[in-house]
Amino acid sequence: MEELKYVIEDSTIAELLGVQNFSTDEAAILELVKNAYDANSLSLEITFQDNELRFKDNGIGMNADDIKKHWMHIGKSNKGYEILDENNKKRIQAGSKGVGRFALSRLGHKVYMKSKKIDSVGVLWETDWNTSFLSENDDAYEKGTDIRIIGLREKWNKKRIENLYKYLKRTYHDNSMEIRIIADGYDKTVTEHFPKAKAGINCRSNIVLNYNGGILTTKIYSDEFENDAAKYCPEIDLKYFIKKTDIVKELKGYQITEFLDDDIKSIINDIGNFSADFYFNLTSTNEEKDRFMYKYLNTQESIESGIILYRNAFSISSYEGKKDWLGLGKRSRKSPAAASHPTGAWRVRENQMAGYVLIDKKNNAVLQDMSNRQGLDENIYYQLFVEIILIGIKEFERYRQSIIRKINVKNKPSTQKSTPISDRVITKPTSVSSLTKEEAKQLAKEIQGYKKEGRQHQKDKEFVETRYKYDVRILNVLATTGLKASSIAHEITNDRNAIYDNYNKIVAALKEYGMWEELNSVEKTRKSYKNVPYLLKNNDEAGKKLITFADTMLEEIEKNQFESRYQSIGDILSAIKNVWERDYVWLNIQIIMEQDLEYQISKDILHVIFDNLILNSVQQNEKAQKLEVKIVITKVSDFLKIKYSDTGKGLDNKYKSDPMKILEVHETTRTNGHGLGMWIVNNTCIMSGGEIEKIDGEEGFHIEFTVGGKI
Repeated sequence: MEELKYVIEDSTIAELLGVQNFSTDEAAILELVKNAYDANSLSLEITFQDNELRFKDNGIGMNADDIKKHWMHIGKSNKGYEILDENNKKRIQAGSKGVGRFALSRLGHKVYMKSKKIDSVGVLWETDWNTSFLSENDDAYEKGTDIRIIGLREKWNKKRIENLYKYLKRTYHDNSMEIRIIADGYDKTVTEHFPKAKAGINCRSNIVLNYNGGILTTKIYSDEFENDAAKYCPEIDLKYFIKKTDIVKELKGYQITEFLDDDIKSIINDIGNFSADFYFNLTSTNEEKDRFMYKYLNTQESIESGIILYRNAFSISSYEGKKDWLGLGKRSRKSPAAASHPTGAWRVRENQMAGYVLIDKKNNAVLQDMSNRQGLDENIYYQLFVEIILIGIKEFERYRQSIIRKINVKNKPSTQKSTPISDRVITKPTSVSSLTKEEAKQLAKEIQGYKKEGRQHQKDKEFVETRYKYDVRILNVLATTGLKASSIAHEITNDRNAIYDNYNKIVAALKEYGMWEELNSVEKTRKSYKNVPYLLKNNDEAGKKLITFADTMLEEIEKNQFESRYQSIGDILSAIKNVWERDYVWLNIQIIMEQDLEYQISKDILHVIFDNLILNSVQQNEKAQKLEVKIVITKVSDFLKIKYSDTGKGLDNKYKSDPMKILEVHETTRTNGHGLGMWIVNNTCIMSGGEIEKIDGEEGFHIEFTVGGKI
């Protein structure tokens, strides 16, 4: 049997692996920069002159044997993982595929390459991509490689060269090899793109992530707020925050876990350790600065936004900061709430973040290049990798929003009454002429205050409109679903008589036909799926449950449910209790309150809050044989003070260190859950004038909150 090998024309290889394999000229140049870096060069000169491009390095060079065995062997690489350069500094080698040399073909028609190793004869390799030649070269230099590309495929003007400089500045993340770009009237050395993060100088906050063995450590260094802001949030450190997150626990309820098998720990560990360094910045107005006690309008220095993904010393193609590969824009559009929103989740915008993520060639080997080297294979490992980074960013968003929400308390409209002077002038305008000098000054000051309040009122109005646009987007989805369900409920009630009577009519007919006794015989009832009496009875019970469901739903959307009036809180809670205990025989609800407690409120508020709380208890403990729920209600000042608890399993471990996190929109541990129940509870409390005061998840679930009568 004769062994055959493929024979491919040189020009075809050059076209496929050079011209077509690299999406841009800059990407091809970067590949040649990597070659110099892997050759242990301490300096590289890239020179543009006339119709020629030159790469000259002082790396280890090649001899004739290297050219034949490695340079001319396509798809084979002689590069390992790491090497030490002449300064005894470790370098992780960038190449591995054995096709990077074809970047030369992308750039020009002919190549002349001189190369020399120490203690070896220098060589000259030349090609026009149809034929290649190798000869000795006796130029007098110690070591290194000098490549001349002649007959460039594209013109390089000064603007393109400057763009190349910016590109290499973003894509090269090291300083062990100096890169110098030279052209007619142009001479620049590439510097690192990202300076050392300094909160208050080049960013408002610096977010540092370190992922190690399934634990994500998030550190935040901030200098965004004035020192006086601390009096509004004394329990929060405005300068520093640290949080360690168990990723396996945190991912519970995430959609991505549906695609993973039970061995999620090993999959997460396979991703390997990595780190990230982010810079958060924004430009604020004078009004925003005063409102939220920002320390600056702008930081002294600015950093171009965009997140770059580096694998050791070089960025990965397509992840150089131009592409929003973390999906920050999509997240902020999905959750557009302002940071001051009392219940909505603020999300950082893509133009507010700069920085980089650093992975390693060996430690993060599961993050693989695509076959065309123009990006990463966005497999399950990549998706998890992105989720882990977003978990760290979410910790920053949560930290910053908690500060701004507390500061924003001072911006609530004042309820102070008008001062006597303005009252006097409004009542009797002619009294202006009799005002004293001091009274006139006071009146002028009051008028200025009114004007300021008017402007602030307009801004508050705009803020409220923005807030409710966000809330309404979510609630509209639920309302639409509810309207569809209520339409079906009406249809069910229209068929009420048929549903209630069909069972009795069918049994009576079967008895009349003389079939009922036979259908109840042992022989005919042995198999449940053929047991007609059993099936009819089950169908009857299911139909009656549908009637009950329809009655409950239609009752809860009646117009009078939304009318605010003095009414018995005990009656409302008893009705809620009866419905839930009727539908879940293993549920027992205890209500503790004054028998004659009345309060001005609409029924829908209490129905929304308690239906969501009880539903949450039921869903979290659906395998329990018995569940006790206790509701304690007292009237304190102008509010209803409520303590709700159950005897279930309590909060998931994911939330025990930060129970208030369950109030965030779409926060859930159930993969098929919507994560809106507790958000709705929180939103309803706040809209009524109350607030969630405490949540505890040890030995059952416990929550304390107040409800007002504002809506």
